[in-house]
Amino acid sequence: MARRNYKFTDKKHTRQGIMSLALGAAALILTAVSLSMAYRLSGGAGSAVGLMGILALLCSITGFVLAVRGFQEDDVYYISSQTGALLNGVLFIGWAIVGIIGM
Repeated sequence: MARRNYKFTDKKHTRQGIMSLALGAAALILTAVSLSMAYRLSGGAGSAVGLMGILALLCSITGFVLAVRGFQEDDVYYISSQTGALLNGVLFIGWAIVGIIGM
């Protein structure tokens, strides 16, 4: 017979971690839409793609800051903060590289 271990706890996910994930998802969607538009219009998309890129960059910075603040709470699950920090960090680095290449 298999032994099952059940753990009951009152831990919750941090609000900052959940908001970080939401901002990371928004930044990911903005990134996908802007890359799709730039590809379809052969690089001539103009300021709309630039604006979406700036918004995605701002979302990823804000999401990363919220994820770091989520690590400061005690007795909570950190998986949402960890995932948000990873997602927003990767998106920020990607947009920073695009910005540096574009200079």
